Amino acid sequence: MTTTTLHCIYYNRLLPALGEPPIAGELGLRIVQSVSAQGWNAWIRTERIFVAQFDIDTMSPQYERKRYAAIQQFFFGPPEGPRMVDCLKFQRSLPGLVKPPFPGSLGMRIYDNISQRGWALWPEQERILINHYNMSLVDPQSQGVLLNAMEEFFFGAGSALPEGWTPQKAPSKGGPRK
Repeated sequence: MTTTTLHCIYYNRLLPALGEPPIAGELGLRIVQSVSAQGWNAWIRTERIFVAQFDIDTMSPQYERKRYAAIQQFFFGPPEGPRMVDCLKFQRSLPGLVKPPFPGSLGMRIYDNISQRGWALWPEQERILINHYNMSLVDPQSQGVLLNAMEEFFFGAGSALPEGWTPQKAPSKGGPRK
């Protein structure tokens, strides 16, 4: 019987692989694909030392979540931060969208150049246009008008917000007593 081997990221050499994911979920699959049995055993030894030395309650509800984070850190380093874009709307680097907002070239252009904060400004503008022009979202002509307005809103002349711009605050309820 032959033993399956893999290049272990922990020891940086070819070693016998784990047979099955040692833990559930995506992290377990990632471990079984890149960590050897010997590498996993190194984690188990380290975990036992931490549990004993810091008197960690392995029955606490937070333990499993903290354990997953510690395993991630041990083998793969800290998790990656958000994808940053140079937002054309705010004229600075901000966290980008997780995925394109819709298919097509305009969706990709927005994904590449508009931040989450910039994209969050669009629904209000869209609502104003839909109400003002009494648009139907199922009408192809209305959809075309909205796509053109979206392109102008994000990429047209003067699309960048003025320096120091802040969103309007919602009016407070009530008012002065009469």
